[in-house]
Amino acid sequence: MLHRLTQRAFRDVMDAYRPSRYELFGDADARFARPMHHALKCRDRFYLALRAGLCRLPASGTVVDLGPYPGSLLRLLRALHPSKEIRLVGAGLMTKPAFVTFMREDCGAEILTVNLDPSNRQFSAKPYPLAVPMDDGAANLVFALEIIEHLASPFHLLGEAFRILAPGGHLVITTPNVTRIGNVFKLLIGRTPHDRLAPPGYDNPDDEWQPHVREYAMGELAQMLAQTGFGVVEQRFFLGEDTQDCVQQAKQRLIDLAKVPFFAVPHLRGSLLIVGRKPS
Repeated sequence: MLHRLTQRAFRDVMDAYRPSRYELFGDADARFARPMHHALKCRDRFYLALRAGLCRLPASGTVVDLGPYPGSLLRLLRALHPSKEIRLVGAGLMTKPAFVTFMREDCGAEILTVNLDPSNRQFSAKPYPLAVPMDDGAANLVFALEIIEHLASPFHLLGEAFRILAPGGHLVITTPNVTRIGNVFKLLIGRTPHDRLAPPGYDNPDDEWQPHVREYAMGELAQMLAQTGFGVVEQRFFLGEDTQDCVQQAKQRLIDLAKVPFFAVPHLRGSLLIVGRKPS
């Protein structure tokens, strides 16, 4: 297995990283205080997820990213592990031919189309397969980063991850933490903590990266993994603040400062990482 990924090694990869056109937000995006791309915006989450996964990856095998668009995780994986003995696969939606071709030529990743949310009626008219087109036990490591909160049928994704993993393989999940201090603040001032969820009546079959359906607490994710057959081998609350490079008004900066003391309590942090292992 690989050694644990260090912050310095990851920082070196990020310094040399050249984002693709699929990852760029564009200089005209007024949300950000500097030019931004997806891998840079999500760097804290990617580092922790890659560290959790790569230390459990054999020297050769198959890594699957469920929900791969815009390709950042797979491209980072190839930069960290250029060996062709590691097969990279992405499976999900937003897999247009140009993106599939780019990923194959850029990092040797295979991109497969699959609807991991069969209970979502918005996709029912689209002829997407519901099972990842891979054999049982074909993968050694599966990532599902910031996707489970978008699904009406999360157990379908968990079941597919379990099926395609070889015995002893691992699933790495990250997702927003529903018990984060920001949600507590919203409740205290009479605001809904569900403002990131799909609004009532939302129905857009052309949107293949929809708003959140629901968010989870750590205990819920652990129970869901156990129900699917996984053993939980790692749980972590972390600060994966995607807004750290955003332009902020003075009011928002004060709110963010007010949150800092609460981060000493793990379950009030913004993000969750959990790792499940398929029994041998």
